[in-house]
Amino acid sequence: MATDTGPDKPAGGCIRPIRLAGRSDHVDLATGEIRPTGAPPVVHVRCNNRRASACPDCSKLYQRDARRIVVRGLEHGDGAPVAVAGPAWFVTLTAPSFGPVHSRRAGKGAESRVCRQRRGTCEHGRALSCHLRHDAADRRLGEPLCPACFDYGRAVVWNAMLPVLWKATRDRLESGLAAAVGLSVAALRRQVRVSFVKVAEMQGRGLVHLHVVIRVDGRDPSGDLVAPPGWAYTDLVAESLQAVVGSVAVDAPDPAAVALLDSSGTLPAMVSSDGWAVRWGRQVDIRRVRLGGETDAAKVGNYLAKYLTKSVTDSGALDGPVRSLRHLARLGLRDHTRRLVETCWRLGTDRAFGEAVDAAAGRPAGRTVGLIRWSHSFGCGGD
Repeated sequence: MATDTGPDKPAGGCIRPIRLAGRSDHVDLATGEIRPTGAPPVVHVRCNNRRASACPDCSKLYQRDARRIVVRGLEHGDGAPVAVAGPAWFVTLTAPSFGPVHSRRAGKGAESRVCRQRRGTCEHGRALSCHLRHDAADRRLGEPLCPACFDYGRAVVWNAMLPVLWKATRDRLESGLAAAVGLSVAALRRQVRVSFVKVAEMQGRGLVHLHVVIRVDGRDPSGDLVAPPGWAYTDLVAESLQAVVGSVAVDAPDPAAVALLDSSGTLPAMVSSDGWAVRWGRQVDIRRVRLGGETDAAKVGNYLAKYLTKSVTDSGALDGPVRSLRHLARLGLRDHTRRLVETCWRLGTDRAFGEAVDAAAGRPAGRTVGLIRWSHSFGCGGD
């Protein structure tokens, strides 16, 4: 049965519906004559854009569905009876620092602490301190104290390498768990299933944080899900993850030799081919998900769903690809955001370097290198 969405809402409330036009013909079976049946049929379908800044209605639908999937997975597991549902953890993995930025440091209650208490100046003559107490709406949050000190090149390459860094972390976690319980990785996989749900959140400083739900379910010889072994309910998983996050690293091309903000707008003839180690930041948060507790399934589901629909910028100006540096200039972005996108373009202009980053990140080769193709998300193209 068709649902009447009204003349102003042809696709269930979507503000950017896709118009599909077709044709309908009548075939006379006796003579074989084909005649058009009148006006061509037109159907409007949802754009299904998950960004709230692009389409609020489709974004809410996506958010509700994502929340239900996460909550059901945490409370019941994927095909597991409620009685054998395994333990789960909510993990936040952060990016390292590429330069000091303005931040909001929460204190007791709603009052925040001083942004940054330091003495002296940097090599460019800017103060290393900020004595303001930023509120949550302050546009300076995430902005570098000194743009010249902020390592834009490594920041966007780190974003590009995020999927590879996460894969290495996931693989190392299984290896670490297997070693801790005295099993091979193959034997561990026969005994338990370690599953993940992850969401990337773009921070104000232009670097991605990962929010991950990790769940451990038991397996019987036939592959059916059963109650996990006793060690899964201890701190062993969290301790193994903490150790892995602190030690895992992947190699990436180093953009340190590139003149990122050259006033001439050109790149040097050579880009550094030496690699550097891409690692996680020092801030790691690991919390056990407990039904009815401070970190429970509903709260985790709400949290992940919120970031699934969050835009790279509050204005939504970067919800689509940046077609050129001239296009970038017309977007009216704040300086820090503009520099991040510009850095992706300047590094990607060197084809050899851009292709080296793609190869290290496991991206398929294309006509446009990944740094340019994903410049609207500061180099991060997901996995």
